[in-house]
Amino acid sequence: MKKLNDICVGFYGTPEFSLNFLKDLFLNNIKISYIVTQPPKNSGRGKKIRLSPVHEWGEKKQIKIYTPSNTTEKNFVNNIVREKVDLNIVVAYGNLLTKKIIDLPNYISLNVHASLLPRWRGAAPIQRSILSNDKETGVCIMRVDEKLDSGPIINSEKFEIKDDDNYDAIYNRTIDVGKRLLKKAIITIINNQTNYEFQDESLVTYAKKISKSESKIFWNKSAHEINLKIRAFSETPGAWTILKDSNTRIKILKAHIIKEEQIESNSSYNVGDITERFEVKCSKDFLKVEVLQKEGRNPISASDFLNGNNIKDLKFN
Repeated sequence: MKKLNDICVGFYGTPEFSLNFLKDLFLNNIKISYIVTQPPKNSGRGKKIRLSPVHEWGEKKQIKIYTPSNTTEKNFVNNIVREKVDLNIVVAYGNLLTKKIIDLPNYISLNVHASLLPRWRGAAPIQRSILSNDKETGVCIMRVDEKLDSGPIINSEKFEIKDDDNYDAIYNRTIDVGKRLLKKAIITIINNQTNYEFQDESLVTYAKKISKSESKIFWNKSAHEINLKIRAFSETPGAWTILKDSNTRIKILKAHIIKEEQIESNSSYNVGDITERFEVKCSKDFLKVEVLQKEGRNPISASDFLNGNNIKDLKFN
């Protein structure tokens, strides 16, 4: 029976999420023949060149790195066809692979995806699952084909999305489950023990990329809807709001819902009003803020924020 350290792979990935899987393969003595990642970008005020997390790690380990703008780039294709690998492993790379590249390995190209396919194909499956109030999600390992996240599934595992789970919690759980599933999938593939499960196209949903405008809080939505947004975007990029008569953004990083009947007050509240206990009036119910972050500052508790601000002067737009 073949083992993990019997093979070499080509790895396609870009963000920190990908790097977790790349490091795990490396620690399990899988030979990383080469890395393909997104090209360096200019970022920050000084427009410094920023390498992807995968690129940065690969350089330190002296692994061969390719950074094509897309996988049809002539020089890239000419180089990559000369590489001899057993598997291509794709984890949040950011580009589709061509059939020529998909078919290069001795076995197959496989992909790690952070949802229960065919639900939430695409760029932002974790955020979309929380925003949609899904009660469960999971990880799929699938064979790569030419379409987006549409290949047959090699193995998968689902887990619950708890009421207080945010993006970070699901992200970390996805990595833990995914690393284990990926190694299991590799073993079945190289020992010709794989059983594929084809996706039901009638059940497909797409997790489109998160836009900057989506992270703004609108208090004329229900507390339930707003809390889903806070959980989906916590802690990065963070669901944000603005205090009345101020241009300062405040991210709400953690909150919970308070029903209308639970608010003990003789006052009537309008949307955006804040109670003395930092409960914000929404179109339906209230949202009790627990952790927030002022622009340019570190996250703090709501009680610490109130110690430095007069609650009577506060209202959210």
